[in-house]
Amino acid sequence: MAAQDETQASAAGFQDNHHVDGGEDLKAQLHRHTGTVSQVPFPPFGKLANPGPLGLIGFALTTFVLGLYQCGAGLPNSNPEGAVGPDQAVFGLAILMGGFAQFVAGIMEFRVGNTFGTTVHCCYGAFWLSFAMFLIPSLGIKDAYAGDARAFSFALGIYLILWCFLTVMFLVAALRTNWTIIAVFFFLVLAFLFLSIAQFIATEHPQASINVNKAGGAFTIICAAIAFYAGGSGLMTEETTFIRFPLGVIPRGEA
Repeated sequence: MAAQDETQASAAGFQDNHHVDGGEDLKAQLHRHTGTVSQVPFPPFGKLANPGPLGLIGFALTTFVLGLYQCGAGLPNSNPEGAVGPDQAVFGLAILMGGFAQFVAGIMEFRVGNTFGTTVHCCYGAFWLSFAMFLIPSLGIKDAYAGDARAFSFALGIYLILWCFLTVMFLVAALRTNWTIIAVFFFLVLAFLFLSIAQFIATEHPQASINVNKAGGAFTIICAAIAFYAGGSGLMTEETTFIRFPLGVIPRGEA
């Protein structure tokens, strides 16, 4: 009986002013915890993180670096098709940020039920991973075309133009999202288009190929900058900052 009375008294004490741990108010304990341990207050039970910023920023960083080198930045004679170029510089980012991090973001989008986000992030994560495969000497992909530079450049051109077609489909599927995401896909279509054309004409018109390649790199940089802005918008939440990055939401009546 004494134990039962003590249990009932404890329950009553918890319900009345939420006293625990020697009578300290539960709200005070929670406040102390959030002030010394967590950056933000306790999330609601079952709340899932927004994977969009991870995917967009991973894509943006990798794409921006590749775009700079496709423009010839910091390369001998500003030639992105020379012996030293984007192959060496972008490999690590292509594997980890553009590939792994973005693919993880796609899996997380699947968890929150976003079909579009899952498809886009997983596809472009796979793009960067597959692109990195061209850069691993031990796989012998480039060596298989030894002595036939035209065949290798055509293979890359076909590879890139197919991604251009896929990006066009994503662009059409995104027409009711927001202007920022639409702009990302629009400039990405142009980037893939120009980069693929540069590969198709690389052996027969080398100087024109360099110029077209640089134009593709410029579109790549623009695409990456907008994607970085979009990813940053997802981080600017009311729980962490007062700053907002507007995305340009399209009213339903306009599309």
